[in-house]
Amino acid sequence: MIELGQLEAHHEEFAKRHTRVVAVSVDDLDDSKKTKQDVPHLVVVADTDHKLVDAVQVLHAKAGERGEDVAAPTTILVDKHGVVRTLFRPTNVASRLSASEVLAMVDKELAASK
Repeated sequence: MIELGQLEAHHEEFAKRHTRVVAVSVDDLDDSKKTKQDVPHLVVVADTDHKLVDAVQVLHAKAGERGEDVAAPTTILVDKHGVVRTLFRPTNVASRLSASEVLAMVDKELAASK
């Protein structure tokens, strides 16, 4: 959740770049709604049936603290035409990109697609 807070804190920088941040969670709908309250400028998607995380193959089955399924911390940059420009998926489920790193990726990868 710390990472989502960092992304939320940089929401104006993302807006300047005409970039939306979408967080996909395998948590239930109530937990996803609570997350949305904490990060009002981000889009939070509840993927309780794992359709999205399965489609992009980022589910870590039983990797959570209590043995629950978790989505791997994956960053996917999609341009305005729906083309995936880059995908970052760390080898460690606890690793995440910082907001500054995501903004740098946006500047590098999405600027070329304009």
